[in-house]
Amino acid sequence: MAQSYHGRGGVLRIYERGLASGTGYLEIPFVQMDLTAPIAKPRPVDPIISFVGGYKHVPDSPEYEKGFYEGLPFSFSCTIDDQVNREKLLQALCNVPLGTQWKVGTQTWNSTKGMGSIALPDGTFYATQPFFDTKKVSVNMEVVWTALSGTTATFGYQWKEIYTPPQTIEIHESPDAVTLAVQGLIYGDIGSIAAFTPGTAA
Repeated sequence: MAQSYHGRGGVLRIYERGLASGTGYLEIPFVQMDLTAPIAKPRPVDPIISFVGGYKHVPDSPEYEKGFYEGLPFSFSCTIDDQVNREKLLQALCNVPLGTQWKVGTQTWNSTKGMGSIALPDGTFYATQPFFDTKKVSVNMEVVWTALSGTTATFGYQWKEIYTPPQTIEIHESPDAVTLAVQGLIYGDIGSIAAFTPGTAA
């Protein structure tokens, strides 16, 4: 009998680029199971140009190609705890404190920006570009779900080159918990995975 996947069976991790010392990651406890993220990179809709006797699918302005490069929105939220989500998560969310060295716990992290490519309309690939703002850094994010029945068939997704603008990270208070609501933009590759990328926990 087929088994479904549920938020309670999911784990969310944030990854840095990793150098010779290996790849660092932060596993986020107490997620609220409200992750929203795309399953593929964007392909802009072709404008239709009509003429006598027919039509063509062709760009009608420079804005068309911009649609290949723009970041895609993602969001999730989590409960603040006194071990990880209080300090390390804010550090991992693209160096919100703007430290000269990007530190998550005791690890020095490196931006994932520029790891991917964009498939252009003519079938060629164009490398993702660095940010104009040199204080911006990006991370990769992975989620793996396991069916509650304990089946070994896992289901997961990876999103690369994520930037979280500090103004889109909010604290929400309620009688039962203080939560962190995170919104960001995905600029890199997106794809399914069966297991987490190996790394060292921060």
